[in-house]
Amino acid sequence: MKICAISFHCCPFSLLGGDGTGGMNVYLRELCDVTTHFPGIKMDVFTRIQNPKIKGIKYFSPQARVVHLKGGPESPMDRTRLYDFLPEFYQNMKSFVLREREKYDILYSHYWLSGLVGERLKREFNLPLVHIFHTLAFMKERFLKGDFGEHRNRLKAEQHLSHVADAIVSFSRDEMQNLADEYGIPSSKIKIIHPGVNEKLFYPHSGNNVLHDMKRKTDDKILLYVGRIDPAKGLTILIEAIGLLKEREEPLFNKLKLFVIGGGRRNRDLLRNREFIRIGESIKEKGFSEKVVFLGSKKQSHLRKYYSAADVLVMPSLYESFGLAAVEALACGTPVIVSQIGGMRFVVQEGKNGFSFRPNGPSSLSRVLEYFCSHQHSLWKKEKIRRHVLERFSWVNTVEETYSFFQEILGRKSSLTTISQPGESPQPV
Repeated sequence: MKICAISFHCCPFSLLGGDGTGGMNVYLRELCDVTTHFPGIKMDVFTRIQNPKIKGIKYFSPQARVVHLKGGPESPMDRTRLYDFLPEFYQNMKSFVLREREKYDILYSHYWLSGLVGERLKREFNLPLVHIFHTLAFMKERFLKGDFGEHRNRLKAEQHLSHVADAIVSFSRDEMQNLADEYGIPSSKIKIIHPGVNEKLFYPHSGNNVLHDMKRKTDDKILLYVGRIDPAKGLTILIEAIGLLKEREEPLFNKLKLFVIGGGRRNRDLLRNREFIRIGESIKEKGFSEKVVFLGSKKQSHLRKYYSAADVLVMPSLYESFGLAAVEALACGTPVIVSQIGGMRFVVQEGKNGFSFRPNGPSSLSRVLEYFCSHQHSLWKKEKIRRHVLERFSWVNTVEETYSFFQEILGRKSSLTTISQPGESPQPV
């Protein structure tokens, strides 16, 4: 089976934590890496050139490669500005496929922009299209309201894709139900496949170099946030919760220190991020700038050091399709505090590997932080926290379920054909 994966705005090689990068990068990267365990599978990931130094074809392995094509300026861009470059990317992708005489069995599109490219390729080459949204516009709009900030065509496009795609992959039962209810599609069209965690990359780290960088004192309580600096991620909620502790529990507040990873390069990307500027002003007004340290984005291979050094990872998201950072922290033996939303609700075992709180509730989060700090000793030990999450989430299982689902779709679509070159007869799947 040969898979044509489309990831227009998101290159698997991009630094995590910037605008438009994060869980989707990890997902595609792991998909490529784990494909080596499945000798009958080959996959090409098509993405736009957003770094002149990273272009052409880059191989993960003999079975998986990333093809970089022109699709707008060769530089990072806000996702809301990329829609106009879809036709250029589609034409370049179509030309590549015909020129290289590639024959694919199935299309796998990621995010709504890629889905629109996938729909045109589906019609052009008579291929089944499987789509994965990663995030849903109507859910973001529901929770963010005035801070929605998405392209005007996204809502309509996602509704359209939910009907024209042959199948949809979803990360959680909540997301599946929301999709089915909102767009009136049968739940049988949606396959729930959880993301995994890389146990070789995320494990308890005993080095103290990060602790030294954090200038941690013996009785400090280190809170860690990992993710984009984006309104949907709810970092403002965490800042407000810390502010409430300052007013109500000053002895505890004095012990707290928050480290924020994400937002791109600290001395460049962060300074252009409107949400970062807004949060910085809020912290300054509340009078605890020394309590919050913005580290910028970190390589994925370095994250385990920060997860391991922290007392707890806090994910205050207003909306989250799954929450990969939570399972990564747990694989490092670090407990988590998360919003009671999406797949994160099923990752946390209350009082064992962490706690959850009411979404968009600074008061609820402040009480959970207070409870955590006084009951941290009663949680599972690091080894058990790690073992529990690894038993439930594995990238090998994720990829195996995904490819089995593709085989099932190809079985249903026996009348569909693979790509045929000009002058050739269509070949059966």
